[in-house]
Amino acid sequence: MMLSLSRFKDFYLNFIMNSLLRYSILPLILGLLIFILTCLISSDNIPGMPEGLQWDKIAHFGMFFSLSAVIMYDYYKMHNKAPSRSRWIFWGLIVPVFYGGLIELLQKHFFASRSAEWGDWIADIAGSLIATLLALIILKKKR
Repeated sequence: MMLSLSRFKDFYLNFIMNSLLRYSILPLILGLLIFILTCLISSDNIPGMPEGLQWDKIAHFGMFFSLSAVIMYDYYKMHNKAPSRSRWIFWGLIVPVFYGGLIELLQKHFFASRSAEWGDWIADIAGSLIATLLALIILKKKR
């Protein structure tokens, strides 16, 4: 009896770790890429864009839209296409929004070559919010 319980425990832990790793790797890579682009690369090394649009805000929107979309998709798959809505929103919206705020604070206090802007964080929030709303609409249509 003890041996089978031990095997079940090993199987369960192995399954959870493989599943968690498989569905976490892309969001972690994307989060790391966002950190590199927004904190480690000097703003002097970013090419200038044509006048008229605030390209940096569009970039922030796109980065956080992508991050939230990937998190929500992977969370959806990890939970067999039936995620808890509140946890799905927490991981796909709240965590990226706080991450965007943390990046702005890091830029302000630790990375002299970058500057923190409220507009960047608002663009981060907007990207994550739109991705979340689209995901919720898609989920509702699938059900």
